[in-house]
Amino acid sequence: MTALSLAAASLPTQATEAAETPAVPEVGCPTADGRTVLYAGKTTASYFWDDGSGVNGDTGAPASGEPMQKGLAASPSWPMGTKGYVIYQGKKAEFFVGDRGPGVPSSSGVMLDLDGKTFAELTGGTWDSDSLTVEGAGGLGHIPVKYVITEWGKGRGKTGAPKPFSTGAYGVRDQAEPPPPCPTAAPAPSEESQTTASTPAAKAAPEAAAKAAPAQPLTPASPAPADQAQAAAAAMAPFAGGQDAAGGASPAAPAATTGTASVQAVTPVSATGDPSGGDDAAPAVSAAIVVCALVAVGAKAVHSRVTRRPSGEEAQ
Repeated sequence: MTALSLAAASLPTQATEAAETPAVPEVGCPTADGRTVLYAGKTTASYFWDDGSGVNGDTGAPASGEPMQKGLAASPSWPMGTKGYVIYQGKKAEFFVGDRGPGVPSSSGVMLDLDGKTFAELTGGTWDSDSLTVEGAGGLGHIPVKYVITEWGKGRGKTGAPKPFSTGAYGVRDQAEPPPPCPTAAPAPSEESQTTASTPAAKAAPEAAAKAAPAQPLTPASPAPADQAQAAAAAMAPFAGGQDAAGGASPAAPAATTGTASVQAVTPVSATGDPSGGDDAAPAVSAAIVVCALVAVGAKAVHSRVTRRPSGEEAQ
């Protein structure tokens, strides 16, 4: 317990925060030196110095067993070993919780006891090691501060907002919860997306898609008219009858069927109606449906080949 803090509770607060104050990061966000803000708030701070000398109401060594030193603070509820810093009128000071207090003043909102040397630096005063008081600070005994917690201690105590000493929160065992994500930080890629992006299947997907795409069929070039005529004549040659290359009669071609279209064979007949087939035979073509649409030049070429006979044949 700190005697000086009890006396300081009756002193009126005579200072206000300066307009220019270092910005306090949001909970979960990093500080300028890379620490994470676990909790932050405002309270009223007093000062003490308990070194066991018995001077000015000294009640003995700090409860943590740590020697009294600059930066050691007393809290009525935070776990022993908790670390952070306070800001007052643009000045920043580090602290760690190593003692309990203030006592009665904590019920009036004085939730933090800073060591006398730190208090003197923040208020622009000087520390008197003989009287264990702050001099030259206009008699200030309390100041409004912003506090930032960057590490919860592992000792007994309650995390979160400070509680008055009378609640007994200093004696509980509390489990600190992890801070929420920093609201201003860019979201990190999920583990699943990183794993998916790094798998061979994901890397090969673009190549597989390219290979799976159907190739565009090539359009064959249209044959020239002369080639069309030759192809038509060759197609109709089996139906022409007449003589083969050796001068004999070519056998009649059987009916050719393609899909739903059929073409009957050509039977050589006599122009005078003689079924025995005379010299002046001409082909008669019966077609139910002609599958290939012959161009005019092809039909003409076929007709010329069928009807043309050497003059020697007629003489025979």
